[in-house]
Amino acid sequence: MDFIIGRFRIAIALFIILVELYQGNTNYISIAGYVLLFLYSCLWLLFQTANSSPQMGTWGYLHLSIDLLLMSTFTLLNSKVTTSYHDGLYIILVLIYLMRFGKKVAIVFSLFASAVIFFVCFSKHFEHNIAHYILIGTLLTIIYFVGNIMDMEKSHREKLAFLSTHDELTGVYNFRHFQNLSVFEIDRVNRFQKPLSLALFDIDDFKSFNDNFGHDAGNLVLKTVAKLIREQIKETDILARFGGEEFVLLMPETDKTSAINLAENIIKVISQHNFPNQRVTISAGLAVYSQEATTANKLFKLADDFLYQSKREGKNCVRY
Repeated sequence: MDFIIGRFRIAIALFIILVELYQGNTNYISIAGYVLLFLYSCLWLLFQTANSSPQMGTWGYLHLSIDLLLMSTFTLLNSKVTTSYHDGLYIILVLIYLMRFGKKVAIVFSLFASAVIFFVCFSKHFEHNIAHYILIGTLLTIIYFVGNIMDMEKSHREKLAFLSTHDELTGVYNFRHFQNLSVFEIDRVNRFQKPLSLALFDIDDFKSFNDNFGHDAGNLVLKTVAKLIREQIKETDILARFGGEEFVLLMPETDKTSAINLAENIIKVISQHNFPNQRVTISAGLAVYSQEATTANKLFKLADDFLYQSKREGKNCVRY
């Protein structure tokens, strides 16, 4: 976006220079001003494009200040003119700041611009030029409607981005995103020889629970189990929903002993939690990368085999 805005600002500067030259403003001071205006218009393309942050930063504040100063100067110099093309520049600039930095910055720009316009109307135009008041209303209308549309579009994008990586019901990662993250973690293990553990959790007798109490109650159990697991793990651990009632937990830099202790603690916390309807338990299978499995598929397969072993041996336990 900054690249587009930068080129657009240069085009605006060239437009202003051509209009002023066409109107006969060709004295030395004007020519010097045109050169400075063109050089200033290039600054966004040269420096602001290096700052991809949504925050303004030093160059953002510099552009805001100089833009306000230039527009104030243009407005005051043309105060005897009922309307001029400079008025349209206010609209263009407020759109630039709205799209690049959001509503707050656009509102600040509009407030300062409105103050200048009001000053011109009251001190220079004793007939209170209605065109300038329309301009102020246009700026505020643009901020309100375009800003709200942009907020809605941003919220929609964020929701789509969340759903592309997370399970909608439980809020943990979906398995596709988990696979992408696991590739990175396994590569890190191979390079730095750090331990990596993986655990598979399965809610015991979940199908019969759904049959007895309904899918709404089952969904509540899934959300609660995911929440309880998240509360026990580290921020660096990666939890995802795998299948209907299964969860997979990848534990970077966690050795087998620590992973077993964590899995046992998770099983204990869930079995002791006061679920509606009936007691809920989970079973787990655990494997450690590089010690017991040399690839991601073997690691997952080994953990899955241990999970089925825990089911066969009474459930509500972890096998490894």
